This record gives sequence, structure tokens and C-alpha cells, in this order.
Amino acid sequence: MEEIFKPRLILIDDEIEVLQSLERIFRREYETIAFNDPIKAIEFIKLTPIHIIICDMRMPEISGDKVLAQAKQHQPKARRILLSGYSDMASTIAAINEGGIHAYVAKPWDNQQLKDVVNDALHTIKLEIENQKLTIQLQENNQKLIQLNKQLDKKVEERTITLKQTVLKLKKSIKSQRNQLQQVIDMITLISAEHRKDHHQHDMRIAKQCRLLGHQMGLEKVEVTYLFLAAQLHAIGEIALSNSLLNKPESQMNNAELLQLHQQATKGADILDLMPSLKNISDILRFQYEKFNGLGFPGERHQNDIPLSARILAVIRDYDKQISGYASGKKISPRDALQNIKSQANKSYDNNVVLAFDNLLHNIPAGSNTEFCFTLDMLKPGMVIAHDVKYKNGNILLTQHTKLTEVTIERLEQYELEHDCTFLVFILIPQNISEEVS
Repeated sequence: MEEIFKPRLILIDDEIEVLQSLERIFRREYETIAFNDPIKAIEFIKLTPIHIIICDMRMPEISGDKVLAQAKQHQPKARRILLSGYSDMASTIAAINEGGIHAYVAKPWDNQQLKDVVNDALHTIKLEIENQKLTIQLQENNQKLIQLNKQLDKKVEERTITLKQTVLKLKKSIKSQRNQLQQVIDMITLISAEHRKDHHQHDMRIAKQCRLLGHQMGLEKVEVTYLFLAAQLHAIGEIALSNSLLNKPESQMNNAELLQLHQQATKGADILDLMPSLKNISDILRFQYEKFNGLGFPGERHQNDIPLSARILAVIRDYDKQISGYASGKKISPRDALQNIKSQANKSYDNNVVLAFDNLLHNIPAGSNTEFCFTLDMLKPGMVIAHDVKYKNGNILLTQHTKLTEVTIERLEQYELEHDCTFLVFILIPQNISEEVS
């Protein structure tokens, strides 16, 4: 049960009758303590908390304003009321101006008026007490809030650490899965290349060039990744083809043989459909032999209905076949191969892809770790040999990873001149070469 608040009221007057009269007015609602000796009242005030003081102005030993002045020193929050006769008005006004009292009541007083003055003082006290309680409560709540914030910060920090650890584990897991997937793809391409009597680096060269071109044409990162993987596996279906067909240049194949060659793309796509992690790239293989004009294989799509990644793969695959000799049985220069591709723009190939590839070949980004085929007039000092350069008799002229200099380029040019041959050199452009390659 909540305790009833009963304010402590101190009454000071040298006349007993006045004190008794005041006590009759306030004793029901207040804890009244009366003093007819102001000195004893001051000693009491020094030691005991009080709320309101009513003090007479004129007393023999000490005036009321002096008593209230001392009360203010010891208990500044107590409300001080002065009883004053008309003859003491000047002293009363001076006391008010000096801030020693809060109110005064003239003698003889009106009981209701006196009650109203005291009740106003009590109301002020209650507001101050309530304000003090609220201040304490606010301080306590602030301390609780500070503790809660500290606890929350600690939890957030712990959760952040846990989340970072989880993300790190997830990244490691994803990296491990990607590495495993790449190892599977490498194994498949090695088997496919071995069956075709080809080198695994041939498929990787096509894949890296596709990745560069896909990036330059604005494919999303995941689409570039799918294109890169599809390009590595673009010839997986050729495992089912005979060696005699694989060793035959495409220009010498009849329609039935070309159809058989192109059907391998569908078989390769069907193989990838069986592997959930590779299913997203199967359509790139399936439609890589579609022609932009709709006359390709399997003849289901044309123009922009053909996946952009498949259109990119078609251009780079056929360009590489020409410089490698798979198309006609004879290697041709990069310029001639590009010209052949251009002649089929909007027929076999998407003209936008052809233009983008043309731009890529003339502006190969340095440090891309992607090899390209150059003739000697395209070489520059600082380029790095990607594959051994051999003499006509098969002996090695320049080893892989050799950095070209003006001397080595002149040496190659001299050999070409003396032996009436043309070198096709696969090179890498390191980061420190910034000039455009044309």
C-alpha cells in the first residue's frame, strides 16, 4: 500500500495563542511542529528535514526574516512563508526582494487565504519531489540503457565475429567446390583433347578469349563464368567421333560428316545436363553451331534467340580453328582468319560479336593472362612467348615464357626471310605493356 504523504509544517511565533490557532488550521493535513522560541526552531531546522515554514515577522529575540534567512541556508528547498503586520511591511518587502521568503500573509489573516498560500507552497513541493523522482528514475533508466547498449554491442560484436567466421567458412567451401569443379572440367577436357589428338591448352585458349570478350560485351559476372566453363567443354561431344573424322579438315567434309560433327554439340550438352553443377551451361554448347541467319544446327534458333554466349563461342571457336589449321588443313594468319570471320557477319555470326572481337584483337588488355596468335609484324618487345616457337624441322627456336626483345624479334624475322616461311606465335601480354596491339 502506498504511504500517504504528510508534509512537515514548522510554525514559529512568540505568541502561544497564534501558534495554537495555526495548529488548528493545519494539523489534519500536515505534521505540525510549533515553536515559540525561534532559536530552538533554528536548531531543529538544522537537524530535521522540513517542507514548509510559517514564521512571524516581529519577535523579541530575532526577527522572522532573519529566521527564514537561516532556514534557507540549511534547507533551501523548504518553502518559507512570513506572517507580517502592516507596520512591518517595509521589512517584509525587503525580505522578499532579498529572496529570503516565498510568500507573506498579512496579520490578521484570513484562514482560507492562508490555506491557499500554504497549499500553493505544498503543490510546488510536490512538483519538486515528483521532478526529483523522475530525475532519479531517468538516471536509473539511462544507466540501464547504457548497460543494455553495452550488452547489445557485445552481442552484435559476437554475432559479427560469428557471421564473419561463417562467411569465411562458406567462402572456403565455395572455393573448394569451385576448385573441385574446375578439376573435373580439366580432367574432362584433357580426355577430350587426348581423343582429338589436340592439346588441352587449345580449349583453354578459346575459353580465356571467350571470357575476355564476354566481359567486354557486358555479360554479368556469373554469365561470364558460365561462358568460360562452356568454352572449355565446347568439344566434349567429339569423344564420340571417329579419329578419321576428327583428323579431317572441315573444308574437306561432306554434308553428312559436317552434320555428324555438329551433332557432337548436342551430345555434349546432353552430357552436361546430367551434371547439376554444369546444367546452366549446356545450352551454350547445344546452340554453338547455330547460324545467325537461322541456317545452322540444330536449326531451332536464329539471331538474338541464340544465347549471346553461344554466339561469342562460335566466333572465337571458328577463328581459332582457322589459325590452328583445323578448318582447312592449313594454318592461316590472324588477319586472314579475322577477315574470313568478318565476311560471314550477319550470316554465320552475329555482327555485334564480330565487331567486338575485332576490337578485342586490336586492343588486347595487358595482364589478362590470355594468349593470342600473332604474326611477327605484330610482335613487340616485352611480350611473352606462350608456346615454344619451333624451326621447320621441329627443333625449338624460342622456349615458352621467353620475353621478347628487339633482338629475338629480328632473329625470327631473319629466319622467316631465309626459309620463306611464316611464324604464327602465341603470346601473352604482361601488365607492363600498355601500347595497343594492332
